[in-house]
Amino acid sequence: MNKYQDVLIKHNAFRIGDTKFTLTGNGKAQIKNVVTDAASGQTDLDTAYAIRSS
Repeated sequence: MNKYQDVLIKHNAFRIGDTKFTLTGNGKAQIKNVVTDAASGQTDLDTAYAIRSS
């Protein structure tokens, strides 16, 4: 199933749902995702980095 969502790209970043993608350089990005624990309701922020491979 394909899902589509409009995004606003501003200051080299865009957000889809609870995930924010920020372009940090040529072929590099930082990805931040808010994760909510269903049992406690507590939220955590996960951060990852992506590099485009050639």
